[in-house]
Amino acid sequence: MASGMGVTVVTQSSTITTSVLVPFAGTGILTPAQVYPVVVGSNLGTTFTVVFAAFAGVGPDARIGLQAAFVHLVYNVFAIVVIYVIPLLRPVPLFCAERLARAASEHRWILALCIGTAFLVLPALVIVLVGVV
Repeated sequence: MASGMGVTVVTQSSTITTSVLVPFAGTGILTPAQVYPVVVGSNLGTTFTVVFAAFAGVGPDARIGLQAAFVHLVYNVFAIVVIYVIPLLRPVPLFCAERLARAASEHRWILALCIGTAFLVLPALVIVLVGVV
């Protein structure tokens, strides 16, 4: 986790950290169990980057940005603590990822459904429920 967090804080991009790992996982050099903690660390590194950026804010709304950044940080730390402290939950993310990958490789429509749901349906639902539009 520390390596993923460190690389992400330095590069200010969890995408770089994650995309470097994908070819290694795809070729079997690294297993999903080896990649998972690095990805979790890179997500945590992103929250630190957001906190650093929020400190640079000025004006009346700077406090709101800093508060949102700290909520993001606390949420990620809490999730990591819950998943890693409770032994029963440790294998759940890897199990779900491996099952989803297996199902998506057998049935391409599952992949399209997941992407459509995560990037179109859920954001649209949030926008409608919050009443932004």
